[in-house]
Amino acid sequence: MYQMFPLLAISLIIFAILTLTGAASTPDLPWYDLTFVVLPMVSTDEWNVTWGDVFLLASMGLLFVELLRATKTGSESIMNHALSVVVFVASLLLFIIVKGFGNSVFFIFMSMTFLDFMAGFIVTTVTARRDLSVGGGIAAP
Repeated sequence: MYQMFPLLAISLIIFAILTLTGAASTPDLPWYDLTFVVLPMVSTDEWNVTWGDVFLLASMGLLFVELLRATKTGSESIMNHALSVVVFVASLLLFIIVKGFGNSVFFIFMSMTFLDFMAGFIVTTVTARRDLSVGGGIAAP
């Protein structure tokens, strides 16, 4: 059952809760623009890491796991790909329609959901095609 659940849905739920409730935001800044840490660099620059950066980094980690899971075959994998499409469509609708989701952080996340379902379907198709050709195809009666 856990193999079917798209991990990027976790990121989508977290982003939606933080954005819609406004719990982690300040009156003048949304949560994803708040500074997480300021890191001094050797060049004397200061790197301001925001919560949006942390969110994207964590989501990229989940995307990596999803891409690894895409190499498996079976009904759970197909269901995972189908649910990944649902996550992408939900993200797209949120980006277009709902206030608070039309920003670069969410756009990059939405792009990751697109890559997740496209990579999953492409890897599954290539794997199935390879398995069919190795097996000799379908024999005629």
